[in-house]
Amino acid sequence: MKANSLLSFFIFLLTQIAFSQQLPREMLYGQIVADSLSIENVAIMNSSTSKTVASDNKGFFNIAAREKDTLIFSSLVFNSKRVVLTAADFKMKLIRVKLEISITNLDEVVISPHWLTGSLEIDHKNIKIPELPKIDIRLALIGNFEDDEQSSPDNTAMPGYVDMTYMAKIDLQKLTGKLLRLFQKPREKKTIVFISEKIFAEAVREMYSDDFFVYSLQIQKNKIGLFLNFCENELDVRRLLDPKNEIELIDFLIEKSKQFKQVPKE
Repeated sequence: MKANSLLSFFIFLLTQIAFSQQLPREMLYGQIVADSLSIENVAIMNSSTSKTVASDNKGFFNIAAREKDTLIFSSLVFNSKRVVLTAADFKMKLIRVKLEISITNLDEVVISPHWLTGSLEIDHKNIKIPELPKIDIRLALIGNFEDDEQSSPDNTAMPGYVDMTYMAKIDLQKLTGKLLRLFQKPREKKTIVFISEKIFAEAVREMYSDDFFVYSLQIQKNKIGLFLNFCENELDVRRLLDPKNEIELIDFLIEKSKQFKQVPKE
């Protein structure tokens, strides 16, 4: 009985293995997750079929697989991981696989004796600063000028000595122009005669407002025209219309206003 039971168990096991090997592969969808790191371009290989895919920038992937296939996740940033698929994985719409960050442990850390200790009193003794060559300021200033051994030194006490130090600052063009004007004959001044197309009364009326005649000259507004006609009777009165004779014109109007007020009214 025991032999028959054992034989039946092996037959059942072989049947299941054979059946599982005949199962077709289907598309498995998953996502890789990690802590605070990008999970793109992680390689996912199905070791049963040697097919490899890569995850996108959000960690999603899909690969053809079936129950008991082994998926190998590998990346330079994360530790490799193996996942053996089960029937439960295919019942899920999306499986999630979490990867751990790969941490490289240093076998040995060598601390150089020349490193800074953090103490200024100690570190300033260990730091070697190269000395800069000393510069003779006097020689540097002398080097800016051309050394001419054939030239004799300037004697400022000699007659006719001209200090050329500031000659570069003189505008030679302006200096030449001034010298030429000294030798030119003076131009004859032309007398400009002022000519106005308007009559005296009309021109003065446009030059001054009614307030000037009313408040300054004490001429009634309705008699301003008569007053200007009275002024126009004077000889050579048009020359007062020249702008440079404006002061003389005002004095003339003030004097004529006094005379106009003394004229007997009809």
